[in-house]
Amino acid sequence: MKTLLFSSLLIVMLFTTNIVWADLPSPTSLGVTTLQTIYSHKASDGTTVVFGEVQNNLNSPVNAVTLGVTFMDDNSNQVEYKTGTTLIQVIPPGGKAPFMISSTKSDPSITQIQVKIAGFQSSSDRQQVLDISSGPLQVSDKVSVSGTITDNGALKSANTKIYLISYDAFQRIVAIGISDPINIDSGKDSQFSVTSDSSPRAKSYMLIAESDNYQSKLIPVKGLQATLPVIVRGTMLTDPNGTSYSTIPVNASVKITSDTNYLGNSTQSFIYYVQVKQFSGQVEFIGQYEGVFLGPGDQNMSVNWVPNSAGSYFVETYVWNYDGVPLSSAVPSINVVLVK
Repeated sequence: MKTLLFSSLLIVMLFTTNIVWADLPSPTSLGVTTLQTIYSHKASDGTTVVFGEVQNNLNSPVNAVTLGVTFMDDNSNQVEYKTGTTLIQVIPPGGKAPFMISSTKSDPSITQIQVKIAGFQSSSDRQQVLDISSGPLQVSDKVSVSGTITDNGALKSANTKIYLISYDAFQRIVAIGISDPINIDSGKDSQFSVTSDSSPRAKSYMLIAESDNYQSKLIPVKGLQATLPVIVRGTMLTDPNGTSYSTIPVNASVKITSDTNYLGNSTQSFIYYVQVKQFSGQVEFIGQYEGVFLGPGDQNMSVNWVPNSAGSYFVETYVWNYDGVPLSSAVPSINVVLVK
């Protein structure tokens, strides 16, 4: 067993099946940026599918957001360049919109990607008057949800599409489903159904709708609650000797420890992940501890972290298997305040 420390870039490499990531552009003073929660995988036809989100930091709506994706090999040689757009056409001020862009080529040499904003335009507002009411999530070889969508606007909602977005524990999009377009008369409602590929990494699901003239808000979908075999409790932050911190000095060694209880009867290899985020949501640190449950019982696991700047942070912990499938439920965050 050993503790490994990773930068946010390296952990993205680790979590991503078959894909190694190129460096992504950092957020800048530009009004529209890609969030650095990008995920990719090889589709069944061999193409490379890239998922992510675009953030509108302006005080006005934008549309026609174009993204350029460079698909590269191990030596950073360009294999293919492709442009695409966000799935939601109009991004409101401070809002986000998902994108899903696939390579044209089924090329196994693609092992790196780079995503950049290629352009956008100012836009008129698109009222969020579509109201979604969903039923429970249905999970099998696919993920699907049905429900009712209501047009509360003064006009007919034409070509209305509903998007089912799957997120992993690190708020990366890992799958997107798109419904067939429907027309909804003003003041009326319509039934809908949307299906997506099922990802074993998915932890939460959201729905959003957009038509030619209206949008909905992003709403959560309640998934099927599975019984997971690992319970994580009692996460603590101490110095290397086990003494609890009241405040943590900058550049001090921090030991993040959790007690776990394994409910299964068989041997189970696992990876215990610790993620530290700034209150803004920016990932500060990700580390991991690898181990094996030999049978039911308790086990203690820890990761070391050295904060290099003062500020307020929160800590999240996860236990997954080596295929990226969660073994534990989400654990409440721990707030950490650094002073010095």
